[in-house]
Amino acid sequence: MSSGSASEKISGSTVVLVAGLIADFSAAALFLISPDVRKWLRDEYFLVSLTALLLFATVVTLANMVISHRAKLSELQREIGDLTSRLTSPTNHDIEMFRAINDHASPQTNFIIWLREGFLVTRAHSTGFQALERAIEFFEREPRGLDDQELHNAYQGFIAAGRDLVNKMSEHMWYEGEGLTRLEIPREWERTQPERLEQAMREISAAHDSFITAYDSFFVAAQHKGLSSALSAPSS
Repeated sequence: MSSGSASEKISGSTVVLVAGLIADFSAAALFLISPDVRKWLRDEYFLVSLTALLLFATVVTLANMVISHRAKLSELQREIGDLTSRLTSPTNHDIEMFRAINDHASPQTNFIIWLREGFLVTRAHSTGFQALERAIEFFEREPRGLDDQELHNAYQGFIAAGRDLVNKMSEHMWYEGEGLTRLEIPREWERTQPERLEQAMREISAAHDSFITAYDSFFVAAQHKGLSSALSAPSS
């Protein structure tokens, strides 16, 4: 519930209801207290009712202010959390790791462009596949990972998705052509093993999509952690 809607409900129908209750309780009080007090209440009935209504209006105003300030405080806390996350300085190790990762698999790398823009589930040029395989092998050889846990998890997901794509392509594709320059799902499967062909295409496509998603997630996480600025900074 927003502060505005809460204020409207409190200051609208609730005020009318409470005003009626105050009048009812004031009238009932005349029969429950001493004669002198009842006489005073009868004489000052308008003043007492007005005072009660003013007190209630004050409570409503304060309640609305609390609701409004609470919403503003929550928003400020979220903004402070986002700012703190962005201002957290990455460690030197993470900076060097990200620089090495970007050197081997930046968004402008040929095999990443191929995977993003020219990938086919039935065939692939061997150079793109081999570049992908070499990059994943390079990343797997680093045992330390990243210091930032969130970034480390994204990095491990990116590596695992890359390894899965390499494995699926190796499992379902054979080297073909003169000089073995391309990988293909065997064409004869369309005639002899249509179910295997369908499974191969489905698994390769799923592995490819998972890799692109994991790759993008890692680089977005690195940007949020301030590592993208490390690319333009001099290496220590």
